Amino acid sequence: MSNILPFVTIQCDWIDFIRLPHKQIWISFKYVGRGSTHDIIKTVLDKTEGKIQVVCPDSFQYISQSNLSLVLKHLSSGLKVAFVAPTKTHTIHKHGILSVSCGENALAATSCEGDKLLVWDTRTDEVLLDLKGHGGPVYKCRLFPSNIVLISAGADGSSKIWSAESGINPVTLVGHKMSLTDISIIEKGRNVITVSKDGSAKLWDVGESRCIANVIEGHGIINCCTIATTIEEVSVSDNREIGTGNKLLIVGCESGLIVCAHIAKRNERYQKALDSAVNVCIIIDSIIVAGCSNGKIFFMKLQDGSIVKELYESASPVLSLATLTNQMFVVGRQDGTCTVLSLQETHTAIRVQLTGSDCDGIRDIAFNGKWILTACRDRNIRKYDYNQVTVHFK
Repeated sequence: MSNILPFVTIQCDWIDFIRLPHKQIWISFKYVGRGSTHDIIKTVLDKTEGKIQVVCPDSFQYISQSNLSLVLKHLSSGLKVAFVAPTKTHTIHKHGILSVSCGENALAATSCEGDKLLVWDTRTDEVLLDLKGHGGPVYKCRLFPSNIVLISAGADGSSKIWSAESGINPVTLVGHKMSLTDISIIEKGRNVITVSKDGSAKLWDVGESRCIANVIEGHGIINCCTIATTIEEVSVSDNREIGTGNKLLIVGCESGLIVCAHIAKRNERYQKALDSAVNVCIIIDSIIVAGCSNGKIFFMKLQDGSIVKELYESASPVLSLATLTNQMFVVGRQDGTCTVLSLQETHTAIRVQLTGSDCDGIRDIAFNGKWILTACRDRNIRKYDYNQVTVHFK
């Protein structure tokens, strides 16, 4: 991936005007450390054929469009940008969204600044459950692989397990001294990891509501966590600890540290200091992808934490990341931009922008194999058809 590609943005409601005659849509591109270049896309009516034509400014070339996408090429850099509009916009909450999770079915779980934790149907927008119990905002919510159990992490320092069918809360995990920031589910969910501003990453036995161990501690505020599989497998004698024998925990800290530990062995394998707070991290194959407050995205080897690449196309803080398929991933930023990228070398000059947010941060992203859901500060959950994304990487 190149550091000299521009970051291209378009008017958030471009889809409403692209098929109408005599409209103007703003588009801009910016290189990090330089000013933005703003321009106008125009639509004109071809009287001969009776069709709407898209007229690009000199810096862009029109490639194609469909019912939900517009594809352009930035001529001086060779960057191909596909702008994709949401298939549907859901306004379920009355406050800014904090987290979103979705399963293989139509079920979704979301939380917001107004202390609401809801389970709802993405087909009908029907709210199925309004889950109450946290003493404050719910910063993260995640459906288990079964899609019938939900875990939430709150500002109150607790994590709660819920039935996504009945709303019953049979388990509350208490032990952190400050608010929780992230959750990772190990395999089917007999065990989970929670991380907190108190600097600890705790391994839990869900069935017994018990903290088994602090896997990582002593590095200050932890903002995020993710789990990876390693070939280094050890036997675990505790039959209440399931699936940890070959698992690594990676956490990102406010100090800029990335710390990796073997969960079952309870020992740190390495730590790597980045130059800004690590807000979010994911795993793609054997690569750690870390998004930072200064806008940088780091790609690091899982084995030893060594930096493979650094992507710095925008100074806007990275708030969310989600793994897709075929080495693709999506990046949500504080300025409302949401970009799909690929690790494959053949796709280094391709970007897909998931549009709709008007400068409101993308705080969380969920993917269920068919749909990408984004959680935005503007109160909206936007749903994007994954087929509209993958076609541009072929």
